[in-house]
Amino acid sequence: MISSDDFLTLLVERVPEARPFVEEKYELREGEAPPREDTGIELYADLIGLLTRPVLLPALGEEEPDGDLLRRCFDLVEDIYNIPGMYAQSAVYFQVLECLLESRRYLTAAIPFLKGNSRDGVSSMVEGYEVEGYERGLPPL
Repeated sequence: MISSDDFLTLLVERVPEARPFVEEKYELREGEAPPREDTGIELYADLIGLLTRPVLLPALGEEEPDGDLLRRCFDLVEDIYNIPGMYAQSAVYFQVLECLLESRRYLTAAIPFLKGNSRDGVSSMVEGYEVEGYERGLPPL
């Protein structure tokens, strides 16, 4: 189980493609470990600004998406979603999963990598929004 204090460390360890964005935002020297305690991180802002917009969505938009990168991103997203309490779940829902609906390409590329609670969240979302082709949710794994 991870906590929100672990987020920055896990992000740069599991998705090193996000490291430059973390270094810039937190004014770290190249290769410097991100802070773990008293970070004052705002999970909502960091998910969208350090993972979703700069790394995840561009990867999903590629003609041939990098499966390894997407797997690592969505594994981290699932771990964050499973942090106890509504704060982390809401942050993932609004700052990651909802963004998948911005483009049909994003959603289609993400589906093979979604699992567990994050997959259930996207499935409910596409069903509720009546996304064409997914009116009954996502197909089973």
